[in-house]
Amino acid sequence: MTGRRQQEAGFTLVETMVGMALVTVITLALAGTFLVASRSLTNEARIISADTAVSHASFSLTRDLASAATIPTGVISAAPASTVTLSYGSPPVSVVYSIDASNELVRTVGGVAGVAARGISSVAISAPGCYSTVTIQPSAVGAAAVTLNVSNRPGGCF
Repeated sequence: MTGRRQQEAGFTLVETMVGMALVTVITLALAGTFLVASRSLTNEARIISADTAVSHASFSLTRDLASAATIPTGVISAAPASTVTLSYGSPPVSVVYSIDASNELVRTVGGVAGVAARGISSVAISAPGCYSTVTIQPSAVGAAAVTLNVSNRPGGCF
């Protein structure tokens, strides 16, 4: 045997601690990035949901209000339960709008109910003149209400 010592292979405690610190910093940075991306996707999904709800609700509401013999007014909501009824055509067709507990805008024609839009918490209809003002509030958290003006002239301007 010579006077040399044989070195053992492996990491020292200091090397292990530095490696763990680097892995921790990288993991925290990646977790923060994923958290920001997740929040962004969630917000985008809410916006898309609200836009889709308003689009579907406005399609049937504007069509029916533009054709109505008289412009109905009122608020449609699930709690407290309220409806708005309008009629148009000859012979008159009665259309009833309501919102159920699942935030679905329900359109009932001749006793047959169908979902006009999903994700609506309330609809307010007013008739200040020749136009109806329809304010649709989506049920998505943080979604802004959308106000539409709908022309109605079958009975003339009042």
